[in-house]
Amino acid sequence: MRWSKLKKQLEDFICPCLRGRVEFWVTNYRKAHDQMGRAYITVDGKEVINMCTIKKEIAVLNAEKELKNNNEDIFKQDDFKQNRIYELLRREGFPEKILSEVARNRSINDMVHKEVERQDIFAQYDFFEAVEKFLNSPIEESLESDNAIINVLALIDRRVGKRTLSTIKNSIENKSKLVRYFYQLRCEAEEKVFWDNGGADIRNVRE
Repeated sequence: MRWSKLKKQLEDFICPCLRGRVEFWVTNYRKAHDQMGRAYITVDGKEVINMCTIKKEIAVLNAEKELKNNNEDIFKQDDFKQNRIYELLRREGFPEKILSEVARNRSINDMVHKEVERQDIFAQYDFFEAVEKFLNSPIEESLESDNAIINVLALIDRRVGKRTLSTIKNSIENKSKLVRYFYQLRCEAEEKVFWDNGGADIRNVRE
């Protein structure tokens, strides 16, 4: 799907109080591998998240090196013989002598990707994958997702009302800084959210 059409779909879901304030952008670098670039989100014209593919790949590479150097004894080849990646490669006919090493490296890579994403470091492809899943999932599922990008898209969604914002307050406090930022942004844009227990101000939710 063309980015212009995808962007229009995202913008149509933005709640009235944030429409025109939150914007989505994509830039591709012609000289970059596979012409990948970055996606970013701005609020009132200010960039609040930069999902740069190169930046994430560098973060993943550095994290892999650190993990392997500091935890060499943890990653023994035999530990990966029950790994799903090991089993998949075995079924594909890969030689036994390299299966464990390949599975080990893939498992470490998966582990590092998740850790980097918990730090709100994403690539352009993460953005597109999250958008596709968001557009094809119920809003309730998107709010409960472990994916921060999907959470952000759900929090600014017009289908999410004040009552829902109040209901998810406690769970938001355990989310990443990025998700908490957009929760606060939405609540403040709605002027104020009052809770069932008499009302509460959400301005300090990020602290």
